[in-house]
Amino acid sequence: MSVNNTANWIYKKGEDDNIVLYSKISIYRNLDNIRFFYNMDKDDFNKTDSILKTNIEELNLNLSYTKLINMPPINIRMLIENLTLPSNKNIVHASLFTNDDEDLSLLINSNEHLEIQTISRGLELESCFNKAYSIESSLDKRLDFAYDKKFGFLTSSPNIIGTALKAEVCIAVPCLVWKTPDNIDYIINECSKNGLDINIKNGLLIISNNIMIGVTEKFILDSIIEKVKEISEKEKKIRNRIKKLDRVKAEDKIFRSYAVLSYARYLKYRELVNYSLWLRLGIYYDMIDNISLDTIYYMASIGKSSHLKQLYENRNYYRNIDEIRANVIRDILKK
Repeated sequence: MSVNNTANWIYKKGEDDNIVLYSKISIYRNLDNIRFFYNMDKDDFNKTDSILKTNIEELNLNLSYTKLINMPPINIRMLIENLTLPSNKNIVHASLFTNDDEDLSLLINSNEHLEIQTISRGLELESCFNKAYSIESSLDKRLDFAYDKKFGFLTSSPNIIGTALKAEVCIAVPCLVWKTPDNIDYIINECSKNGLDINIKNGLLIISNNIMIGVTEKFILDSIIEKVKEISEKEKKIRNRIKKLDRVKAEDKIFRSYAVLSYARYLKYRELVNYSLWLRLGIYYDMIDNISLDTIYYMASIGKSSHLKQLYENRNYYRNIDEIRANVIRDILKK
């Protein structure tokens, strides 16, 4: 398996993708009558890998397969940065199927026997689910997954039994954070009441479900989509209000961000993300016409540490990764 420097799904336009960075679905399954991960021995791992590999290949999904232990560590880190491979997973016995765009991946023998993941730019949670569920349904006809009539699908973790479905959406709301920080606290509280988790990372909101048992897949999807659309509309209203009432300050933030990224000699990744959020606003306002949304997605991807290390693996000119990042972003904006 060759690892793309960036995952191609970032160039496929999705709904509301100036605000919604990505949508992601993960479906967890385990084979019946085989011990779960933490009690498996070598024979169990080999058996699970053989059964799943054979059945996945027979679906003719045009996926490439690799044993993760055979991959260079930097390639594994790049898969994690591309969101193709979930972080904090056990990989000693794991193998991975993925397609060329890296918007579909099937992980075998990590924390669960099987994790089916789909990802897409923009608010495309339903299409991600349909794609993942179609594969799960095809495998379900061939295999017996661990299932209990009372609890639903069984896994090695009690947190993900039931539907064993995790849905996640990442959104950029710079104006909500800037002008109405109290609104963010309100959103966090509302999400918690509705069984949703919300994390704030590098100026982004990541919303996911924390309840998988006693609910349907449709309930999970509808809850997150409704909340994301509500937050997106709030962000758009504030953006439009700022453009009328506080345009100069907004322009200042946009063009200062552009200037820093264009001339910085030392740039941390969180700075890249934060400044990129204001470039998204510049595109929304039609103030910036020489940068596309594709370019912003590309910068956020190529600016991650392992991607930069792979890009400059044979060069010793730069002293640290923050210098490399600044140089790469400057070159992208010059073009």
